[in-house]
Amino acid sequence: MSEEFRPIKFLAPEPDQTLRAAFLGTTYGPVWHRFHLGTVLLSRPEDEYSEELGPEWAIGLRSWVIVTAWNPHGQAQSEWANAEAHQRLLARVSRAGMVPTLALNGDGEWRETALILPGASLRDGIRLGREFAQVAVLYGVGRRVALVWLSVDRRKVDRGGVDRRSGERCRVERFWVQDTPL
Repeated sequence: MSEEFRPIKFLAPEPDQTLRAAFLGTTYGPVWHRFHLGTVLLSRPEDEYSEELGPEWAIGLRSWVIVTAWNPHGQAQSEWANAEAHQRLLARVSRAGMVPTLALNGDGEWRETALILPGASLRDGIRLGREFAQVAVLYGVGRRVALVWLSVDRRKVDRGGVDRRSGERCRVERFWVQDTPL
């Protein structure tokens, strides 16, 4: 073999910067405990191990996912279409044996009903997000949270953000849960 093996560096596509700014500028979680994505871990005075302890609703969970069925592909839909999509998502996670908690993503006109899936895996989040044509989902462990950008590129790759069954790529950005005052 005269050709030298050169590994190809894998890099998932960059997300749309307008959508990225919207995701980074919004709040997430149940009505009683909203949070936003931050780049620095802020310790709360009562936290002895602030990195491991997640939001109040996530304490004791090994992981969690926040997913919505609203506004597929980041495109605004009618109230009726969003409500119908949410009911399909709710039925889907119930059939999978998950017990979701109701959450809200965003504020104002882009406020979306979402579900927190306690104990869900990253693979669960990717699968559901793609099934409901979402641009991204959140996956958390403790106070660590990943903004997982989903893509429709079906080329097989072997590293970085790959759904092994379908070969679809995603990009993962890592953040910290930062509480938002009510």
